[in-house]
Amino acid sequence: MSASRGVPYSEPATGEDTEERTSDVLAAFRANLPEGRVSLGDLVRALGDRSLGTILLALALPTVAPVPLGVSCLFDLPILLFSARMAFGRTGTALPDWLLRRSVSRNMAVRMIDAAMPRLTGIERMLKPRFPRFANIDGERWFGVLVLLLSLTCVVPLPLTGWLPGFALVLLSLGLIERDGAAIAGALGLTIASLVFFALVASGLSYAGQELLR
Repeated sequence: MSASRGVPYSEPATGEDTEERTSDVLAAFRANLPEGRVSLGDLVRALGDRSLGTILLALALPTVAPVPLGVSCLFDLPILLFSARMAFGRTGTALPDWLLRRSVSRNMAVRMIDAAMPRLTGIERMLKPRFPRFANIDGERWFGVLVLLLSLTCVVPLPLTGWLPGFALVLLSLGLIERDGAAIAGALGLTIASLVFFALVASGLSYAGQELLR
């Protein structure tokens, strides 16, 4: 598997508009995609560090891109396993090699990045380091449980329930990378809304199914 040359990510400095951001790194990765297939490991290396926010962003990108169900499911298992490890209190952000080798075609990678990029840049314009109390909760075990529940709502194939938790995961990831406590707090609010909406849809489908069986 060929690997792309990653562009290192730099922590954003407050007040500097020229600072390289996650979307800049992703754009450089898109311009230098490896030939053939593009693996999750290629994307993780391109994003440039091994922080929790970086790993979550790499795993969450397909959830906000309109890609075929089979491609989205390709990344469901890694994000589910990673969030489960967080929920059980395991530290570290290294992913096993067999997950990093999961790949899509180069054309599909281009489509996925092009679809996700406008959402990333839109979010990034609002981010800056602030509210450190919320910006440093990623070490809390309850945070891992919440991310696991959010991941589950992305994985379960119920209609209309996948996009909102996917957006929450991307906002959460960028908030962690930028150390923006306000973005993380907003993502936690979206997480609760996603779980409530998921419960409503699931209960509604269950009720409809019971009515049809009567």
